[in-house]
Amino acid sequence: SLAQGGRLLSRSFSSSATPSSNTPGLLEWRRYKIRFEGMQEFLRLTEESAALRKSLHPGWLGFFTPDTGGCLTSVHHIYHYDDMLHRQEVRAKASEDEGWKAYRAAIGPHVVEQESSIFKPAVQCIEAGGAPLIQDFKPEPEEGVMYELRKYQLHPGYGSVPGLIESFSKGLPHKVAADSNSKLVYFGFIDVGMLNTVIELWRYPSLAASIKARESARKVAEWKDCINSVTPNVQHFRTTALHPTSFSPLR
Repeated sequence: SLAQGGRLLSRSFSSSATPSSNTPGLLEWRRYKIRFEGMQEFLRLTEESAALRKSLHPGWLGFFTPDTGGCLTSVHHIYHYDDMLHRQEVRAKASEDEGWKAYRAAIGPHVVEQESSIFKPAVQCIEAGGAPLIQDFKPEPEEGVMYELRKYQLHPGYGSVPGLIESFSKGLPHKVAADSNSKLVYFGFIDVGMLNTVIELWRYPSLAASIKARESARKVAEWKDCINSVTPNVQHFRTTALHPTSFSPLR
């Protein structure tokens, strides 16, 4: 019911009128499609401006390029904010910086499309997966690591997202226990963008390790029960393998 859905979602995230590092906050996921012939130059310019980006956007968490499972001439970058007002303030200040203006002007000819979505964290799933909030996830950088983005598009309705969250909060501990290489980074749902979309972000030593983890999870009865329970409400599901760039905070 609508009332039950509201209660489930309220347990999944919290908010505060006063921005605080102790609150889950929100995650902005930005995807830019880049011209094939401009990809190398775009990344060069972006690497040169990495320190500036971090100074202007303290909540910048990651910058990735796809390996497989999506548009290969694209980049993904993610940012944590306390709330929408905090996001507005950070972006407004950055827009006034001359160095940032110059960077944006330089990359403009290489960018075909920009897409942005706002996610709220499903805290009970993050806790079930044994993970900290994403702003507190600070792994040691490693060569060859891969981040897997798993995206679910659910059927319309107020109960779809709460139902999935409830099922995954029960199944995730068993999935994580099945493979020690599985590191949950984020679990959340869209608040602004294509609604009824849920994502998981996982960190693995390699693409091969992610495939092995998936195979291990499929042997666990509790995880299979979880997937079976949510499948009727899923319209489609996509997984994308993302490599962090050399200048990404998350590596």
